Amino acid sequence: MEREEEERGYYYRAIARHFILRRGAPFLLSPREIDLIARWEEASIPLPVVLEGIDRSVERMKKKKRFLGSFSLLLCDGEVQKAYAQHRERLVGASRKALVRDKHKDIMKAIERFLGELPASLAGLKPIFLRALEVMKLEDKGAKEKQLEDLEEALEEKLIEAAGEEERQEVRAWIEREFPGVSGSEREEIFKTALLKFMWEKYRVPHLLTCYY
Repeated sequence: MEREEEERGYYYRAIARHFILRRGAPFLLSPREIDLIARWEEASIPLPVVLEGIDRSVERMKKKKRFLGSFSLLLCDGEVQKAYAQHRERLVGASRKALVRDKHKDIMKAIERFLGELPASLAGLKPIFLRALEVMKLEDKGAKEKQLEDLEEALEEKLIEAAGEEERQEVRAWIEREFPGVSGSEREEIFKTALLKFMWEKYRVPHLLTCYY
């Protein structure tokens, strides 16, 4: 039960971070928005599919030149459901074996590809990924997930440390445009969240948790 709750926590945080960075203030989700994330999780909608639906919704609002500050996550449900339907259609015809694949094998392949092209600036991530490959071989599922969660947190810290000044300046400039007037600890939290997302996407760094796959 504890492992399931922690996995659900990562699912929630990834969605909340992504949506808040796309929308801007307010920086907290409402109880109804949190309930919606719980429904998506209960429906087993993959995290990448949810993020795709959020992006579609935000882009639609931008085209209509709507103010995003009052944009609710609730308005993303339609696009998330469409993205999920398309995801399921792509699985039609796939073998049953493929549908029940071991996601840890997908993660291992992603890690191996990444290490084969590892940028020098991210060399500090290598020990974490090598350890993750060893952890993937554990038979104890609970121990495996717990260690991967710890390694995911270590990976976040190393990514922040590895960010160069040019990358930090690019994120600060983005925050100036998207979050004018925000200052203090709130601005620092936004900067850290945005920088982490920027680094993950720029270098296509693989995640270590199955909820991302």
